[in-house]
Amino acid sequence: MEITVKDLLRVGPLKTSQVVAGHQKLDNVVKGVTIIEAPDIVNWLSGGELLLTSLYSGPGEGMDYCEFIRKMAEKEVSALAIKVRRFVQEIPNEIIEAANQYGLPIIELEGSVRFVDIMYPVMEELFNSQVVKLKYYKDVQERFTTLALQCEGLEAIVNTLEELVGNPVAVYDKNYRCIQSTHPALEQFQVPEEFVLREKLNDKFSYYRQSVSYPELEGQCIPQVVVPIQAFNQIKGYLTIVELNKSIADMDFISIEQAATVTTLDMVKRFAVKEVEYKFKNDLLEHILSGELGSTNAQERINLMEWDLNRSYYVVLFNLKNLDSYHAEHRSQHKMALQSIKTEITSLISGTIKTHTRDFIIGNKVDKIVLLLPAKESQGNPLDNVKKIAQDAQDQLKKRVKKLCVEVGIGDMANGAEEIPRSYKEALDALSYGGMLHDGSTVVAFSELGVFRILCKFAERNSLEEFIPKSLLKILKHDQENEAELLKTLEVFLECNGNASKAAKGLFIHYKTILYRLERIKEIAQLDLEDSKNRLELEMGLKMLRLMENQS
Repeated sequence: MEITVKDLLRVGPLKTSQVVAGHQKLDNVVKGVTIIEAPDIVNWLSGGELLLTSLYSGPGEGMDYCEFIRKMAEKEVSALAIKVRRFVQEIPNEIIEAANQYGLPIIELEGSVRFVDIMYPVMEELFNSQVVKLKYYKDVQERFTTLALQCEGLEAIVNTLEELVGNPVAVYDKNYRCIQSTHPALEQFQVPEEFVLREKLNDKFSYYRQSVSYPELEGQCIPQVVVPIQAFNQIKGYLTIVELNKSIADMDFISIEQAATVTTLDMVKRFAVKEVEYKFKNDLLEHILSGELGSTNAQERINLMEWDLNRSYYVVLFNLKNLDSYHAEHRSQHKMALQSIKTEITSLISGTIKTHTRDFIIGNKVDKIVLLLPAKESQGNPLDNVKKIAQDAQDQLKKRVKKLCVEVGIGDMANGAEEIPRSYKEALDALSYGGMLHDGSTVVAFSELGVFRILCKFAERNSLEEFIPKSLLKILKHDQENEAELLKTLEVFLECNGNASKAAKGLFIHYKTILYRLERIKEIAQLDLEDSKNRLELEMGLKMLRLMENQS
């Protein structure tokens, strides 16, 4: 509870005093009272003082009254009370004019008034105000501390804060999705482009006041006070008090500060629980993908998670292709650890999948996000539905996490837990060949690889190196020794179905240059490139080389 100059005009001898200037600043908050005893008093002020003077001590050498008043206003003095008919008969006009100009209340006191008769009642008012404030602070702190110790959660926190401040309260996550509110109409609002910073509560919290539109409240514009909830140097959410019933008073910020503290603790607890669940799920998913489900412990954990592995699943892999470089580029901006970025991306994918189905399993494995998507019994090919969902998740990631390249590989349907490792391996192969067959972010199913599925199956049991044509190895050796690009030229030439002109455009080289390179390839490999059998052998050899590169 704060005491203003206007409040003190009803205390002690100040009741009979008269305000002669600075009427526009009578709401100045008074924090203390002191007597001017030296000309350089302005050097020792901290702001919020009620100054008492008889003008016996003037403004000091080299300073007039106008400059004296200006410096007091800059120091945020609350008011200046001047006793007349003691050393001066009346308050100088230049003081009154300067006080009106700079907004400093001037109070005229009778010469018979003793300063001590003013100081005692003023100090009593200030002391009583502090006692009331401290008692309120203690009561509020005890209430919220009890909530925190009893782990009551966000519902109890927002309900308690609503009771204390007399306005509805809501907590939103960092994307402004409502987590908890005391009024259903608060769940959605239109956020302005920028928050307007009003002031800081203290060193720990800063709050913002903004006017927003609530669709559920007939779109009316209502002010709200927003406190960002920070943990681990990141904004985790927003505690919001909607000034629907009344404006927030000074004492209300004591309640808001305490609520913000316990809300932060609750969100840290949620984060810790989420991290433990995240690791638990990933460890269990690792056992499923590797086929290590023989132990009783693994089966118990699957039952604990209520995962039904007896049904049919598609294994879908989201490959975060340039995650390390993306993290390095955005580390200063996001201030997030690499694992936190993976967790956030996983949450984004999970949120998109939930718009289609809530029956899925998701987790992380190195730089890949693993999704086990149940095969739905529906009309048409179930793989088409899986691809649609995967494409939707990939599109959402492109919108939310720009510059991150995300490839998607889908394995064949796995009928039960025993076949999931096979489907996972096929999804990996789909990623490997999907990147070779398509440029950029792709969604490729293993069943769509055609003849390359044979290569994948063959590579599981054999070393591909011994099956690469010797003619191709000669070209590779020549490139390595001469830093040439004949292998790349051959690959593009074959992709263009032997059309040299089209291949030259694809390589951005002159037509004569590609003709020269093709002649060199014929000389080194001692092959006729017009022979379809030779071209097929070279194409398969090139795919084997690329597969070996991906495996390494």
